[in-house]
Amino acid sequence: MRRNNGHMRDGHLARAERAIARAQAEYREARRTKDELAAGQAAEKAWLAVTEATKAFLRLKGVPERQMPEGHRGMFFLLRKYGGQDMPKAYDRALGTLHANAFYRGIVEWGSVEEAIGQAETLVLRVRQSAPKGWG
Repeated sequence: MRRNNGHMRDGHLARAERAIARAQAEYREARRTKDELAAGQAAEKAWLAVTEATKAFLRLKGVPERQMPEGHRGMFFLLRKYGGQDMPKAYDRALGTLHANAFYRGIVEWGSVEEAIGQAETLVLRVRQSAPKGWG
């Protein structure tokens, strides 16, 4: 964790922003070439964006880095506690569509993956908008 202009920075949000930008670019190319393997790789980058944005959100809510869960169950618990109804649902959709289906199982339903990547981008943007200026 670093300080920048008096604000705490932890890097999760910056990683989420880089990951979603790469995911979108790679997905567009995969869709153009109809490359399902590349689409799965793009989906996994979008999943990384979701997990990093989620960690950034939790850090903004005051959860210390050392208490950040390693697994999905712990992440769901904290999202239910701090994220209302939308955050756990968004995390679950991304886990299923991007991580489990497109990446691990190789099941690429183009429209679903595209929608999930868009939802991942929305999540990253929402966390960015809620963060203090200079926080990353």
